[in-house]
Amino acid sequence: MGIKLYSASDSPPSLVVQMALKYLRIDYELVNVDFIGGEHHKPEYLEKNPQGEIPVLDDNGFFLSESVAILLYLVEKYKKDETFYPTDSKERAIVNHRLVFHLTTLYDRIMNYSLLPCFYAYTKTEENLKKFLHALKVFEEYMKRTSGAYVTGANLTVCDLPLIMDLACIEAMEDYELTLSPFPLVKKWYEGFKVNQPDLWIIVNQGLVELNEFSKNPPDLSHIKHPIHPTDKTKLK
Repeated sequence: MGIKLYSASDSPPSLVVQMALKYLRIDYELVNVDFIGGEHHKPEYLEKNPQGEIPVLDDNGFFLSESVAILLYLVEKYKKDETFYPTDSKERAIVNHRLVFHLTTLYDRIMNYSLLPCFYAYTKTEENLKKFLHALKVFEEYMKRTSGAYVTGANLTVCDLPLIMDLACIEAMEDYELTLSPFPLVKKWYEGFKVNQPDLWIIVNQGLVELNEFSKNPPDLSHIKHPIHPTDKTKLK
């Protein structure tokens, strides 16, 4: 059967998993999910992922959702080298920490400040901006402490992938230069990734371009009955 990835072309978590599959040289079938059409909330998709979120990995009938869980599954089952997901317990702990930092802090705050107001019936708030900038401040300190070309030091690790996608969301949705000017180490790492990992950057840039278009022309999702997010933006007026 092989591996399938149920994905959306502008979905940051989907693109993160695609980068991992590329780096690990894993062949897979990419199955597009119609996000705008609400395909991820239909019964057929919910059989694969009851959360109704994108992406979902299908490894020969084994279904797994949550992009970070998928990343950890892939790096453990399809190990390529000793550096991408280190075996040393302390080095691995730092990589795991940065993955959790992405999931619970940086991406969460980018979502609340930038992405959710673009796609759903939310407004940008000063409170969420403050939390978003604080997350970047913390990230800058982490980069200072590791002082390498990548997030945890000299080598690319699996935690670089979601954090790179976080920064791509910022570049797509916000005033990139203004936002990152107080965080030079984060910006240096991000710009360096574009040069040092061109094959992976192609995947990131695909989502960046699409998200940038959505930032200029936000989609109308009012036809979707989302279980969590309000979709009728007319109620904001």
